[in-house]
Amino acid sequence: MDKNWLFMIGFFLLILIPFMNVEASGNPNISVSTENSEFGNIFAGSMVVEVVIRDSNISDTDEGKGEPDVTLNGKTLRMVQASDGHWYAYFANVDKAKTADATVGLAGKGLDFGVFCSRDTSSSVLGTSFSETDGVAVPRSTGLVGFTNGDSSFIECTGSPTDSANLNNVVRQAKSINTNSNVSVGQIGLDVDAWPLIQLYSFDDVIIEY
Repeated sequence: MDKNWLFMIGFFLLILIPFMNVEASGNPNISVSTENSEFGNIFAGSMVVEVVIRDSNISDTDEGKGEPDVTLNGKTLRMVQASDGHWYAYFANVDKAKTADATVGLAGKGLDFGVFCSRDTSSSVLGTSFSETDGVAVPRSTGLVGFTNGDSSFIECTGSPTDSANLNNVVRQAKSINTNSNVSVGQIGLDVDAWPLIQLYSFDDVIIEY
């Protein structure tokens, strides 16, 4: 292929998929999947970012522990405890996620984020509130009413997700959520069928603090 064409393709890709910078606080107990100084701590487009808290003070899975206080650009990032005792969250850029999800031809394939619910969705639907996000992507649609896909504007979901096919194809090998009967699911009461849930935000660069 002509070098000029290669240059033009690369140029337009940079326009269509802008790079974003992510920084985490210096706390040794937090890790962010895209934080790598060798690559400038950058991620692009609809990439889903994983945040993990590994803190021995809140790692017990059979007794109640307070949710770690984690923020993304000053907004609450809800953390969910997995069966390994660590706390996890997944987030992505809301506009890029919608654009990616709109490319899906077959449910559960490609860049399928699952189904979208607005931040106004009642805590009784998903088990807890995500009011400081710009919406969430839920992996299962059965039982939910009012969800959207692709570029559609988010609306409030009702009902509740049920044990059905996982449509989320952008989070792979998520840790199983803590379902110990001595504590609420994931320690925050999240509906087990809403995991792994992706929290969506509007941002350019990202600062995560714990």
